[in-house]
Amino acid sequence: VDVDKIVTWDDYVAAGKKVVAATGKPMTTIEVTDQWTYYPLISQIGSDIFDKKGNVILDNLTNVKVLQFLKDMIYKEKIAIPAPGGFHHSEEYWSFMNKGGAASLWMPMWYMGRFTSYMPDLKGKIIIRPLPVWTKGGRRSAGMGGTGTAITVQSKHKDLALKLLADAKLSREGSIKTWTILGFDPLRWDVWSDPAMKASNQYTEYFGKNIFNILTQVKNEIGPTVITEKYPMAIDLIKKNVVFKALKEQSQTPEQALKEAANELRKAQ
Repeated sequence: VDVDKIVTWDDYVAAGKKVVAATGKPMTTIEVTDQWTYYPLISQIGSDIFDKKGNVILDNLTNVKVLQFLKDMIYKEKIAIPAPGGFHHSEEYWSFMNKGGAASLWMPMWYMGRFTSYMPDLKGKIIIRPLPVWTKGGRRSAGMGGTGTAITVQSKHKDLALKLLADAKLSREGSIKTWTILGFDPLRWDVWSDPAMKASNQYTEYFGKNIFNILTQVKNEIGPTVITEKYPMAIDLIKKNVVFKALKEQSQTPEQALKEAANELRKAQ
């Protein structure tokens, strides 16, 4: 399979069938107790949990379509399996993947650190590429919020804490070290082309030196995410109920699972 010829999700499914036929291993793994498989795809396609006014849209037709797509990957196309351990942060999953258990997965950029820490045997065997698109010309990435950095009101040194955070998060040097030390993509786009981004470190040695070339390609294709007070509740419902019932238990259809969760959210608003 030539990964660079995978452009659309249809291409991905077709490639997955080749992988399964040739190796007997799944093309991918799908989380059934966490949101990182499902939520990026509804963001990528242009949907969300809430609309811009904060109204619940979790059970809209687009989101049902995406959840059905994941279900079909497992049970119809047979190119995917539920992630061992339920999600991509379980010990069972890391052991499974470290042995080359599946051909690919989609996760945020920070998941690179999970590979280097918990799946060392895959070093040099994993490459990073944009998401396949739903339609030609569609988004190749997804927004899923970010790290909520804050200074608590209890702090006795708020000004000092603010200066420290500003230096660590916003300065050029701090942004570069966000990558070289932590392995996270810096907030400042202007450092993505800095030579330091291609300097050898544990991440370039593991994944190759074109990591930020890929990021630069997709940085304008990351859609917005609507965060409301009920966002944590929504994520919990997706993790505990929606994906588990629709994809693992199959006790509800994608439409039923999403509608039940959406109605719970509406009652709580």
